[in-house]
Amino acid sequence: MFILATLAVIVVIGALFIGNIRQNKRDAIVLPDAAQSSQPELQPDENEPALLEVTRENVQSIVRSLHRPQYYHQTYTITRQMNGAVSETSAELWVADTRVCAVLTSAGAEKHILTDGETLYVWYAGDETARTLAASKDATMDELIGIPTYEQVGAMPPASITDGEFITDDRYDSGQQIFAASEEDGVRRECWISLSYGLLTESILKSGGETIYDAIQTGLEILAAGDETFEDVFTLPDGTVPFQE
Repeated sequence: MFILATLAVIVVIGALFIGNIRQNKRDAIVLPDAAQSSQPELQPDENEPALLEVTRENVQSIVRSLHRPQYYHQTYTITRQMNGAVSETSAELWVADTRVCAVLTSAGAEKHILTDGETLYVWYAGDETARTLAASKDATMDELIGIPTYEQVGAMPPASITDGEFITDDRYDSGQQIFAASEEDGVRRECWISLSYGLLTESILKSGGETIYDAIQTGLEILAAGDETFEDVFTLPDGTVPFQE
């Protein structure tokens, strides 16, 4: 009996000793300081425009901060409606730095325009020579080739701006777009501009509530400087290349 009692005491003491060790281990665990373990909160860049806060007041400054690609190939379908008559033009545009080539096809006629911003060459399919014109010093791409660009938004009279907002449109690239509209003398202009590429994706002109002009992007390729696509683009009908890269 004495031996059994002694063993029981030893077992109880051992259990208490082991329990005390485990408790000490639990007490020794140091939990991380919540203030130290939390990730620092990212602060927004004050110089980066808040796209979700685009308004009619700031849309022009945001659009002016955009930049188009240096080399690209873009296509448009342009629809004009006047006095019940509707005409459609297919526009193909190649841009390589300062060189621009546009091919406008409508009603069987194919018009070619080639410019470096200073000299303008114009000819129709089948012509053997091109007319040479001096481009106006302040002429925009819109004026030179007849295809609208996003710069038209920046050129709108500020007082005429009626809308400005950030939208998503799955028809184009990532879908992120800037929408801007202006109205002056009964004519309303609406523009959609890609944030990914800084290119105009659609431009609509309305008069009296009726759409009289609609240029909508149908294709876009971002190209490299030496892309073979440019090999025959900047060539005149006689085979000469007026602008060198």
